[in-house]
Amino acid sequence: MKAAIAVLVHGYYGTLLNRARLKLPEADVEDVVSETLLSAIASAFDGRSIGEFRSWMHTILSRRIADYHDDRSRKPKTAPLPSEHQGDEEVWGTEPSEPFEGDALHARGCLELAYGELENGAHRQVIDLYVLGPHSAARTAELVGDEMTEANVHQISSRFQRRVRELIEEGSDTAGEP
Repeated sequence: MKAAIAVLVHGYYGTLLNRARLKLPEADVEDVVSETLLSAIASAFDGRSIGEFRSWMHTILSRRIADYHDDRSRKPKTAPLPSEHQGDEEVWGTEPSEPFEGDALHARGCLELAYGELENGAHRQVIDLYVLGPHSAARTAELVGDEMTEANVHQISSRFQRRVRELIEEGSDTAGEP
């Protein structure tokens, strides 16, 4: 029985390869045909195969081709990274990456917390116009009014910046809990 199967399989191997080449990339043709032959041989011994061998082999091949395309649609396409392996399986290059954003998020949270601690509306205006905005200390004093001087703008700015720095150094979270 083994010899008969081997002759049948060998006789159809070329035909199956040619048919698979019509629907598959060349690099995958032999793998799919090999799976087809394995399925054919395995089912030949289970006692359920009825019908002519040629039709049976082509049915199995059609199903293997469908399985191949179905599997490929479920897997993401991948490409090697430019420095991957650098020609050696044990060597990995450095890849481009995004820097850790946790520090920036922490700093932003500290800035928001310090800003939220400002109770005086004029002080918030100074921070908006001078520290975070485009205006000079003199122009900010003019815009805020309420007897605001350039020296007051510098003092408010200095206190605010010191508070932000303290919060950052303390490592407090953005909820204001030290």
